[in-house]
Amino acid sequence: MGKGVESHNRERDLPIWWDYERTKRMNLIIEIATLNLLSPLILFFLIGIMATVVNSDLKVPEAFYTGYTMIILFTIGIKGGTQLKQGSFAAMVVTGIAALALCLLMLGLTYFLVKKVFRFSRPDALALAAHYGSVSAVTFVAGLTFLDKMKIEYESFMTAILVVMEGPAIISAIVLYKWLEHKGSGKQAAGLGHAVKEAFFGKSIFLLLGGIFIGLVANEEGLAKIKPLFGDLFYGILCIFLLHMGMIATQSIRQLRGYRIASFLFAFILPLVGGMLGIVVAAKVVGLSLGGAFILGLLTASASYIAAPAAIEDAIPEANPGIYIGSALGLTLPFNLIAGIPFYYWFAQVMQA
Repeated sequence: MGKGVESHNRERDLPIWWDYERTKRMNLIIEIATLNLLSPLILFFLIGIMATVVNSDLKVPEAFYTGYTMIILFTIGIKGGTQLKQGSFAAMVVTGIAALALCLLMLGLTYFLVKKVFRFSRPDALALAAHYGSVSAVTFVAGLTFLDKMKIEYESFMTAILVVMEGPAIISAIVLYKWLEHKGSGKQAAGLGHAVKEAFFGKSIFLLLGGIFIGLVANEEGLAKIKPLFGDLFYGILCIFLLHMGMIATQSIRQLRGYRIASFLFAFILPLVGGMLGIVVAAKVVGLSLGGAFILGLLTASASYIAAPAAIEDAIPEANPGIYIGSALGLTLPFNLIAGIPFYYWFAQVMQA
């Protein structure tokens, strides 16, 4: 009789324990989300959104935008290059192969989802596949900033992985488009060569590669002299960049008027699927640290809005820029910055447990 009562009490207590653990997990997610929302990067982005919503006359000069974009990309590359000096080449190669596979997987998954499920045209589907198979450097930096605040270490070669993940999906989508739509045209072949050049040697990848080269070969004295610009001022410049991005993102969303909201659910589905896939691969297959798994997941979840639009505009002219820029910049970027970062960090912790 006593044993039966004891067993019954254990069963009755189990839901209480489970509720306690669930509450702890929810509190952790809320704490991480609050920390992320109060980050200056996110606050500047939200102010940019608000400026456009209230029709403020706030504007960022085009020349200034070009200048701080160069500083941001150079800084990411230089930091990555200096870190690569202490990194493991073998681990970087394994992670790079996994990252490349994730890019191509996201390319195929995006194309299937938006073409077969959401019924977009082939040009629009391929353009979206290029964007969601590629990555966002700004989302990457926001993730690193978050890890720095959490005091979480990560592998030193992740900037090199960012470079690896930027171009392949763009090129693959363009090649597939040319093959499906314009077989045997010499003019189109020339267009393909231009698109390949734009994707691999366009501004973003070229500056990242240039920064990595500088970080690898420059001496410490020389790097110290450029640190005030490519270091101390970096996060302030990034905040202004995100203010501008908030404005552009809101304007891009306005271009989507006339479409059903349900037609763009993929802009939230794809980052969640990509983020979890990237973290699972990083943690269970490659064996990266908590910080490294989080970053690879965040990269897989992100969508390009600098390199991809530049290449796709010329290579797939039939695609609607409002759709691919509005989705990647107007929907996926803010989703990842505000909700995605805390969720991916939590999921990475679960996978590392």
